[in-house]
Amino acid sequence: MKISIITPVYNAEKTLEQTILSVINQKINSEIEYIIIDGGSQDKTLEIINQYSHQINLLISEKDKGIYDAMNKGINLATGDVIGIINSDDWYNENALSVVEQVFLNHPEVSIVYSPVKNYVNGQYISTFQPGALENLAMKFTIGHPSCFVKKKIYEQVGLFDLTYTMAADYNFISQAYISGVKFYYVDTPLASFSLNGKSGQLLNRLELLQETWQIASSITGEASEKIKIKRRFFYLNWLLREIATLPIKYFDPLIALKVKGFLRQRIGKLSSDQYGAW
Repeated sequence: MKISIITPVYNAEKTLEQTILSVINQKINSEIEYIIIDGGSQDKTLEIINQYSHQINLLISEKDKGIYDAMNKGINLATGDVIGIINSDDWYNENALSVVEQVFLNHPEVSIVYSPVKNYVNGQYISTFQPGALENLAMKFTIGHPSCFVKKKIYEQVGLFDLTYTMAADYNFISQAYISGVKFYYVDTPLASFSLNGKSGQLLNRLELLQETWQIASSITGEASEKIKIKRRFFYLNWLLREIATLPIKYFDPLIALKVKGFLRQRIGKLSSDQYGAW
């Protein structure tokens, strides 16, 4: 078995080295293929990559149409049986690929592996995202993409990332895979760590993410019952109102929602929203 890892990057001189080291320091029996797709960085990104060129199988550096375009390029070039994608401000946890290797070897029927994801801000651990139920993918993205490892044949079956979406193409792909009957496998060991300093963690991108997620969820439940459609409308209206109501607070403290949820869980246990993923 061969595992291909893809890192899309653009001007990430401050974080990329940690990402690279988290890949090349993994120890597994299978072959690892490491592919970096750079969007034409103008900072010291390429200098950092060149320091580890002997452990990077393929580097492409050229202008692209965004992060999902870079991912698609990497997928098309990958020769592994399994593909993992880790962004240039995120990283794999110790022994992550060993866990992934064993799952795929022991469960050949499995096509996608996923796990919790540790969240960090400025290098400081904040919380661990716990995935929600897969059946709730019809409402929103319930798992963390950095933790996903997908057999290449699934991309050939389902298709690549849809460039129509700039924030939620990973949600669209995973939901289409689920609808197609792909076999998922959950491991409770966090395989990856996610930086909330990245694009999706920035306040100004939240409404765009919400809009794209609504579009994808609507397409998934297009043939659903009226009851489910009403539930979805209420869910998204509630989400939108929360985003608007907390904008002033989030301006001063972007992590306020995580802190409040963490406090409530300590007092009352699981929240009803945790079925969609517990941030």
